[in-house]
Amino acid sequence: MPRRHLLWISLGLMLSQAIAWSSAQAQTDQTSEQDMRRGLVGHSAYAACKMLHADYSKERADLIVEAAIKNNNWESQKNWLKSSQATQTIKLVSEAMNKECTDFNQNSTQFVPAMEAIETL
Repeated sequence: MPRRHLLWISLGLMLSQAIAWSSAQAQTDQTSEQDMRRGLVGHSAYAACKMLHADYSKERADLIVEAAIKNNNWESQKNWLKSSQATQTIKLVSEAMNKECTDFNQNSTQFVPAMEAIETL
């Protein structure tokens, strides 16, 4: 095989490896954002559930969410919490939780919609 063909094959392999790495990196970044949003929904729904069932004040619930954002380095997604997707998902999830806010009430009419909303994040 002539040297020129080997050079092109080597360059092609290097390019395909670079594309594969770039694609994997983009998937990791997206997963990270998705994980952050799911975490934010979880903490926010817990806080909202506590407001519904344990008479937590809005200020106390906000402190729970702010602590989660700070402790988990989720600042990049903080503004996303104001989006309609976030507020709707948080509402569904908090309403699907049990009265102790420790788990989901699978008999809740909001359970399936909450799971679907979490999946779409």
